[in-house]
Amino acid sequence: MRHKQDPAKVARVKAVLRNLKAKAGDGRVKLYYLDQCGFSPTLPTAYTWHLPGQRKRVKHESPQGRRVNAMAAYRPYGGPPRLEVFTAERTWDSYDFLAFVRALPWSKSPRVVVLDNASLHTSGVVKQARRSLAASGTYLYYLPTYSPELNEVEPVFRQVKYQEIPVRSHATRAGLRAAVEGGFDSYRRSLLARSEKKPRQAA
Repeated sequence: MRHKQDPAKVARVKAVLRNLKAKAGDGRVKLYYLDQCGFSPTLPTAYTWHLPGQRKRVKHESPQGRRVNAMAAYRPYGGPPRLEVFTAERTWDSYDFLAFVRALPWSKSPRVVVLDNASLHTSGVVKQARRSLAASGTYLYYLPTYSPELNEVEPVFRQVKYQEIPVRSHATRAGLRAAVEGGFDSYRRSLLARSEKKPRQAA
């Protein structure tokens, strides 16, 4: 979608994000990337394996009214990475979004939440709440339109959806929700494991 972007706006936002990342690395802010992602009962199958002479079959389940939605905030900088996730068997609204943002871990440092311009992020309810969010130390920073590559939670969704859920078809929404939550838990553990393996910088 880069052909639809405003290059000047994207350049400005990249500069702001570089500054925020530096501040997050120093502990001056807590930088979160937030978005939502939907999961269908039959998940995409990129590749699989099977015994010679056999054919792998994944049963198709109708997605109509059976999706599970996840809202996630990813904090990759400034200490061990954190991944906060809500899941629901319904569509999110602005009140859900505000509840999720307000539930982010408290910090003495300001919390900056990077997000896109989806309607539940920019509704009148959210606009009215921004002052109270700022008073509690939480600030919303909106990305330019058509710029999903600037939101670092997007690769998290991709990894969970395509790699972290072994069973690719679920007959019930409750079963799908449990699988989605398990996928995020699996990815969260891998994030922590990778961060522990990184060499520590000398003081």
